[in-house]
Amino acid sequence: MSSYSATGIVLSRTLLGDNDRIITVYTKEYGKVSAVAKGARKAGSRLSGATELFTSARLLMAKGRSLDVVSQCEITESFQVLRHDLELMARATYLCELLDHTTVAHDHTACDRLYDLLMGALYLLQRAKSYPDGVVHAFELHLLAELGYAPVLEECIRCGERIEEGSASISVLQGGLLCREHRHVVRDAELLTGEALLLLLQLRDQEADTILHLSPNPRITAEIARMLRRYISVRIDRPLKSIAFLDEIRHTGA
Repeated sequence: MSSYSATGIVLSRTLLGDNDRIITVYTKEYGKVSAVAKGARKAGSRLSGATELFTSARLLMAKGRSLDVVSQCEITESFQVLRHDLELMARATYLCELLDHTTVAHDHTACDRLYDLLMGALYLLQRAKSYPDGVVHAFELHLLAELGYAPVLEECIRCGERIEEGSASISVLQGGLLCREHRHVVRDAELLTGEALLLLLQLRDQEADTILHLSPNPRITAEIARMLRRYISVRIDRPLKSIAFLDEIRHTGA
C-alpha cells in the first residue's frame, strides 16, 4: 500500500470492532478523508488522542481498498479549552459536523481554505467569552460563501435593487433579501430586522478580534440564529445530530 501524509482535523468518529475507530478527517491537502485507526481504543494507544473530535494532527496514512489506514500521528492542537467547557464543546462539535455534512470525500476544491476556516473558528471559540455564537455564525456565513450558497444581504435577490438600512425581508429558499415590491410575491418571505441585518453583515465582514468583542441584544442573536438554521437546513441533505445538543446548551446556558 502507498502512503501519504496530511494535516487534518477530526470531524467525526465511529467504533469498529473491539479496538478500532473509523475517523473522518478534514485535511488541508486532500479535503475530507475517512480512515481506520487500528487499536485506537486500546489503553495507552498512540492513536487514541489523535482520534478525538476536533483534534488537529499530522497523519501518515496508507491507502486501502475501501478505507485508508492511519499508521502514524502527531497531535498539533487538541483544543483543551473547548473540551473543558460544555458550551464551547457543543459549538465546536456543531462546526465539525456542519463541515462534514456540506463536503464530499476527496474534493480538493478550496480544501486549504476550508481547513483554515475551521481551524480559525476553533481557535476563536477558545477566546470567545460574551458571544460564542458570533464565531459560529461567522463560520456559517463564510462556509456558505465558500460553497457558493452565501445569502445575498445587500440587494434584492429578485430585481437587484439596493436594500436601504432598516428592516428588510428575506427568503431562505431564494437565498437573500427582498425589496418592498418583491417581498409580497415570494411565499417564504419573512421580516429581518435592521439590527439583525447589521449583525449579519458584521459577522460576515469584520475581523476576528472585532467579532470576539461583539455583545449584541439576545433578541437579535436569536433572530439570526433562527434564520441561519433555516437557511442551512434547506441546503444540506440531512439534519445534524449536534443541533439538539447545541440547542439544549443554549437554552440552559450551561
